[in-house]
Amino acid sequence: MQKILEKTFTVCLVLSVTIVFILILAQAIGLIIGNGGFMIQANNLLLTPAIVLAAIFSGIAFILGYFPEYKE
Repeated sequence: MQKILEKTFTVCLVLSVTIVFILILAQAIGLIIGNGGFMIQANNLLLTPAIVLAAIFSGIAFILGYFPEYKE
């Protein structure tokens, strides 16, 4: 169970950070080219998946804190 949670945590963390990086990059490109609609569209498309993945890996981190290897 612990190994599955660790792998799921890692995948969700990497995906969330990657999506946020793409979102920031897309907004910067929209700012450079002066296209506000592109920035809003990128935000509408990418923000919700990033938040959901962040919530998932935060919940998994909370659960993993109860395993003996992660206690201080």
